[in-house]
Amino acid sequence: MSRIPALLLAPIVLRQAARLRTDVPRLPEAHGAKDGLIHGAFAEGAAVGGALEVPARALPRPLRLLVVGDSTAMGTGVGVLDDAVPGRVARLLAGTRACASGVAWRAVGRSGATSAQVLDGFATAAVAVHFDVAIVLVGWNDALRLRPPGEFARSLGALLERLQDGSPDARLLVVAPPEFARFAVLPNPLRWALGFHARGLTRTSARVARKHGALTSPGFDGQAVASDGFHPNAAGYQRLAEGITAALA
Repeated sequence: MSRIPALLLAPIVLRQAARLRTDVPRLPEAHGAKDGLIHGAFAEGAAVGGALEVPARALPRPLRLLVVGDSTAMGTGVGVLDDAVPGRVARLLAGTRACASGVAWRAVGRSGATSAQVLDGFATAAVAVHFDVAIVLVGWNDALRLRPPGEFARSLGALLERLQDGSPDARLLVVAPPEFARFAVLPNPLRWALGFHARGLTRTSARVARKHGALTSPGFDGQAVASDGFHPNAAGYQRLAEGITAALA
């Protein structure tokens, strides 16, 4: 199992994890509105340079984008959600002819939440309005808390089912858990153990996504980080957004 290295090294990794909780600053979620509207680049009178093509029928209204999950869904590491996954994905999609009417985005979730907590606490709010595309960002805290892959699979699968029930025609995309093995802020052997477990959860998330007909995109690689050395900064969120839109295309 992917948790075995961390369990075997528990005396060391627990001390390292406790030291990190003391030394690493706790950053807040992004401030401000949890929804927004990005006008389409192909709207009448708008510039058309740099458009990203996606094979979708042009919508007569703004595309409705839902982002649901943990701290990366809620923009921890940047000031506002417009600079995080919701706003950045919306801007990339709004530069396509398929989204000539723009993109209306909405973010739902909580920093620190596992996939099970997102399911229990935010699934109802997520499906309260219809959406065309839903991006699911979970796995960070499942990995950090060493949740078994089977538990992660069940909660992620149930979350995808709730989203599908809420908007049956929507496209779903699951962002993989982070690549903890590349996070410089994590000392070894903690980095190695968490990286090993996160890779197992990444395989699990891909399998669950396929089962539910969802797309997948790469997780955060830990290379462009905020002041805590852990969450994405603006450049890190841009890389996540580019991976998401490439998968949607």
